[in-house]
Amino acid sequence: VIAIGTVLLQVVGPGIQDGQDIGELLGHSYALSWFLFLLVSMVVSTIIMVTSIKKYGEYKRIAILLIARSTSYTLNLTVSRAFLLNPDHFVLISFIVIKVVSGAIYTYAIVVQSTAVKQAKFIPLNATTIILLNAITGVIIWEDWRVISSWVGYVCVFLLLALGCDLLLSANLLTNDNAELGRAKLMRRFQLERSSGSRNLYSDIADYEGEVENQNIAVNKDADLLTSADTQRKESTRRIAWKEVLSTGKSEGQGAISWEY
Repeated sequence: VIAIGTVLLQVVGPGIQDGQDIGELLGHSYALSWFLFLLVSMVVSTIIMVTSIKKYGEYKRIAILLIARSTSYTLNLTVSRAFLLNPDHFVLISFIVIKVVSGAIYTYAIVVQSTAVKQAKFIPLNATTIILLNAITGVIIWEDWRVISSWVGYVCVFLLLALGCDLLLSANLLTNDNAELGRAKLMRRFQLERSSGSRNLYSDIADYEGEVENQNIAVNKDADLLTSADTQRKESTRRIAWKEVLSTGKSEGQGAISWEY
């Protein structure tokens, strides 16, 4: 679905515009506000990502990385396109700095993403967010609204992207829950034979520890039952022994008890 939406975006999306001036485009208050919003969002999300992303939960980590990657990527493409419009020296130097910094942030966010979030959730969200943010930037800064072929088709493309993202998020993909493509099938196909031992090396540690704990509980219950039975048997034997001892060796007429050893 995402692939179809991407292909259709080339058909119904904005066309080419000639004779644009970056100074004039950023001279509009809404365009400059959006550019500064992207820049501030990139800086703030990067600071959080570098300093304290690990202390947040999974969904907040995904949000931080999405903002950092989408804003840095969008700014990088925006200033790269502006280089072709012959900006003045101050704008050119500023855009060079933004391009280098945004590229470094985007690369660093990829490294953090590999260990901070689940890829099955993050990758489709990231792809959809980047495309959507670039489309908004094109409309606001580059005035793509002037050359869009079909607004209905343009909106439907993003609905397709959102649908594809939702399908990817709800699918098991290559996780252990997928019996056809997941880790369980790979383990069945490539299991190694072992010469000794009984533990299943292909089971999860948590499952194995749970089985061991259940076995320990069962053993403890059996031990408690055996201990209780032994105790009752010993007490019964002791009572019988004392009864026999006290009832034997009693002399008639003397009323005394003599003990046999």
